[in-house]
Amino acid sequence: MTDRDDDASDGTDRDDGADAGANGDGGPEDDPSATPSVRTALVDARHAEVTLVPTAGTPSAWDVVVPLGTQALRSTGWGEREGGRSLAVDPTAWARTAGQAGRELVWAQVVAAEPEADSPTMRDQLVCHAVGAPGKATWNLEPWRPDVGLLDTMAARCNPT
Repeated sequence: MTDRDDDASDGTDRDDGADAGANGDGGPEDDPSATPSVRTALVDARHAEVTLVPTAGTPSAWDVVVPLGTQALRSTGWGEREGGRSLAVDPTAWARTAGQAGRELVWAQVVAAEPEADSPTMRDQLVCHAVGAPGKATWNLEPWRPDVGLLDTMAARCNPT
């Protein structure tokens, strides 16, 4: 079996140029006017967005937007909460909406700022907040909570007992 299928569903051969690439064979990808434009926007001093916008007449279900950032963590601070020590994590607005890239950078910057936070239960709580409560003012992570795995942490609304 190959990735290429030259036969139409009715059994006839087809050569509609659909498999032509940007290789000089005259396919649609060789037309420089069909190249999407790139729009960049400075969000703030440390963040930008790059958007690939299809050219007019090119069908597209959506634009491709890539948020870029280097600072994911606004602050961290230890305090006491209902069950013991708690680390309040305040991610940047970009990190709260940047998906996995934002989560990974927040975690790396939390561990760099607070090395004792580097534990599976703290990471699972952080991921849970990033996915389930990104708009919460601070993400409170408690090292005393049991390590029950990410799914059980999420089922416990980020606070496994």
